[in-house]
Amino acid sequence: MRLVDTTAAWIRNDRLRRLSYFVFALIAAVLIFFPRPYVARAKVLPQDTSSAGLGQVVSALGGQLQNFASLLTGGRPANDLYLIIGRSDTVLDDVIGNLKLVNSNGPYTSVREAKLALLRQVDVRLLLGGVIEVETRSHDPQEAQSLTAAYVRAISKEISQLSRETISRKREIVQGRLKRAAEQVTETEARLDAFRRQNHLASPEAQLGSEMALRANLQAQLQAREAELKMVQQSAGPENNRLLSLQAEIGSLRQQLARTNQPVMGLGGPTVASLSELESRYLNLFRDYRLAQALYEVYSRANEQSEVESLVAETASYIQVVEQAHLDPDRKVNIWALGLFACIVLLSLFTEWYAPRTGLFRRGEVEKSPDVLVHE
Repeated sequence: MRLVDTTAAWIRNDRLRRLSYFVFALIAAVLIFFPRPYVARAKVLPQDTSSAGLGQVVSALGGQLQNFASLLTGGRPANDLYLIIGRSDTVLDDVIGNLKLVNSNGPYTSVREAKLALLRQVDVRLLLGGVIEVETRSHDPQEAQSLTAAYVRAISKEISQLSRETISRKREIVQGRLKRAAEQVTETEARLDAFRRQNHLASPEAQLGSEMALRANLQAQLQAREAELKMVQQSAGPENNRLLSLQAEIGSLRQQLARTNQPVMGLGGPTVASLSELESRYLNLFRDYRLAQALYEVYSRANEQSEVESLVAETASYIQVVEQAHLDPDRKVNIWALGLFACIVLLSLFTEWYAPRTGLFRRGEVEKSPDVLVHE
């Protein structure tokens, strides 16, 4: 109870209380600037593989590649995913391992202690345009810069690894579809040749005429566009430009195909609807062959794009450094000390001015001790 009584007596003593406010405020004011804090920051921009300098190559290889690039990559960079990677535990482990923060002579004795310290010192945030900023606060300028640079290297490493895994999966899917399309071309071509030899028919273009070839081409194009439309609908929204373009092409092809179904005897010969059952079977085989060819061309172009992306992944960096790790030129302050100083000032204003003026409580004097009473 003696400690409580002493504290109460100290609080009631106006002079001692005000002197304590002044001393504590002076200490907090010094701690605002000393030890001096330093802030190091770096800005990086993750690169999307679909835009890694492939625009001219894609245009040269064919327009279908751009559609497949948008389909396989989602059509937009995953900025939120990059931010999650920057704040992931894997990046923390990578930074701790590269800088050797945990060892007998290191600044930390355990991985948990090092991770907690990094979470307090380093902040990874997402800026406009998909730019990732790494900010580090420390009282040692060299430590702040080294931590920031280590974070940039770790984030680049993780994003590169993720992108390579994505490209590898795309290559497996496209190559599997390309192999199946090649088998379909071989099968349909073999059936078409066998039917032609069995019935002593000429080549499809010569035997069936221009109308037959036109119908086969229209049906092959229609089925190829319908197959591509199903793939686009699985990953694109209803307002996607490619989706709307495919729907318009399919509608136009169906109208053209409907006109060929009308049996008309023209100057150039009968239309497809006027042909015999033999010629109709010949048409079906020829249509399957053209469809298989169209699908093979589509997947061969997509496979070519995946090969180009794979080559880029071997040499290109997936992180474009907008700003290297550097120290901010302006002088920083210790936020916690500034908050402590503000609390002391507010407390002193409350106890010395606001509370007495409003009658919340009155300042009392220090009680006289028994020795003083006896002396009197």
